Amino acid sequence: MLSFRYVPPLTPLEYDRLVREVSQNSRQLKPDQHVVSRVLLDQFAEPVGSKGERLVSRLNRAYPRAKPTTRGPAGCGKFRHFVRYASDSSEAAWMTTETKLRKALEAADDGTFFDGPHHSSTVRSAVVLHLVRSIAALLVSDETWRNSRAWHVDQWMQRRDRLFQMHRERFGWFPSSDQELRIMADELISGVAGQMDRGVYFRVTVVERFQRFSRMLASESVKLCRPASGELLIGDVPALTLREGHPGTGPRDGLGLENCDELVLPLGPSLLAVLGAGHGYATMEAHEVDRYNAAQVRAAADYVYLRPGSGLEIFARNAVTTHWPNRVPDHLRQGDHPATVIHQPGVV
Repeated sequence: MLSFRYVPPLTPLEYDRLVREVSQNSRQLKPDQHVVSRVLLDQFAEPVGSKGERLVSRLNRAYPRAKPTTRGPAGCGKFRHFVRYASDSSEAAWMTTETKLRKALEAADDGTFFDGPHHSSTVRSAVVLHLVRSIAALLVSDETWRNSRAWHVDQWMQRRDRLFQMHRERFGWFPSSDQELRIMADELISGVAGQMDRGVYFRVTVVERFQRFSRMLASESVKLCRPASGELLIGDVPALTLREGHPGTGPRDGLGLENCDELVLPLGPSLLAVLGAGHGYATMEAHEVDRYNAAQVRAAADYVYLRPGSGLEIFARNAVTTHWPNRVPDHLRQGDHPATVIHQPGVV
């Protein structure tokens, strides 16, 4: 079990301060953003073809029977406009962890990982990074806001007399239908709605959660597990909260930090980081490797990534289930021009 120290979330005043800070560079946008670190994807790359180009094999979750395709690590694990507001500054927030991660992986390979605390700290940060900078976190944020927006409008609709008066003051006449009342209710929450719809809220909270969750898990032990046989694969939602006997893989399955047994992240085909299961090196039996691999496939939003030549294609296909917790709805798939780049100057 995880033994984290709870740190409360932002207060409204702290949130407003961070909004003002990020709004100063709101137009700095990076379209394609990794939700799986390039450092991790590099571990799954192998030289392929006559030119020996290092490629990763990827299986499309939506078309598991199709032949896997290959792509370089730089082109994998990305989500178009994941952070839709001031994304350059959010990318900078991850840089320190991703820069240090490669050295931590090298230390794991040469047996010096646990010689000091700094590599464990880096891996903890990497796990937290992939937990909060994830497609699952984006889906939860979007779903929560949609439910909250409907609730706030309904609350105002229950105060009909007050809405009538406010509509009269705002537009100069009394409303003649519920539709006009709902327009007034939407107007009353338009400030918050604007921040949510443009991605301001998600931009502020995804970085804040990375910092806060890192503090919460700062004392959690790290276990590094290697397969006795076989190897690991990695999905595009790679940091998973798991519990023995529970099929869930994360918040979309009702498993968060408070009710999971372990928090896991594949660091390569032959290395898995586990928080909540002790400290040191360990070996995984074949059935454990299968369990972690199947969880990666279940949690994937779009792609599962494999080392070319791993022989895991059949396993990955068979592990695809009809339950698809992190399937991305169409309205969250961004084109070339997200709404955040056309907002009015000076408007947060």
